[in-house]
Amino acid sequence: MLDSRKREAFASLSTLFKPKASTQSASLRPPYAHDKALLSTLCATCVEKPCVASCEENIIVLDNENFPSLVFTQSGCTFCKECALACPLGVLTLEEEPSIEALFSIDTKQCMAWNHVICNSCADVCDAKAITFFGMLRPLLDKEKCTGCGFCYGICPSNAVKYRITSQGV
Repeated sequence: MLDSRKREAFASLSTLFKPKASTQSASLRPPYAHDKALLSTLCATCVEKPCVASCEENIIVLDNENFPSLVFTQSGCTFCKECALACPLGVLTLEEEPSIEALFSIDTKQCMAWNHVICNSCADVCDAKAITFFGMLRPLLDKEKCTGCGFCYGICPSNAVKYRITSQGV
């Protein structure tokens, strides 16, 4: 039989593994959507939305207003260009460098590594090497190296990786 201290410890650990709930009020646009005015006018006329089907990572979905939006709960963006190549209206273009308008961070109170549990999930999936560990148990996110791809968000078992959308508009 578990004593009360062990029971409390397991109860507190279980809160780390709750499913992700989206707290974003705005939508995060694909990395090749550089012109918000084009997005709000032309994208609304696109019936088939081939950008959604072209995404191999399945992170492009339609938001409540029927615009393409990124959702990182299962995967991240590889910047493969397929969504831009599939866009028949030129809303998603390759004319500028791709950018995902989000600022990522690690919540140290929720992070398993910051709470003395060995976990490297976020760093393991970060191709940009934006997440490094200070010691073995303290991941640090270099915002200058972070591409905003979102792979770390979906892989984090304790939902400690957060992001804030940095753009305004559609």
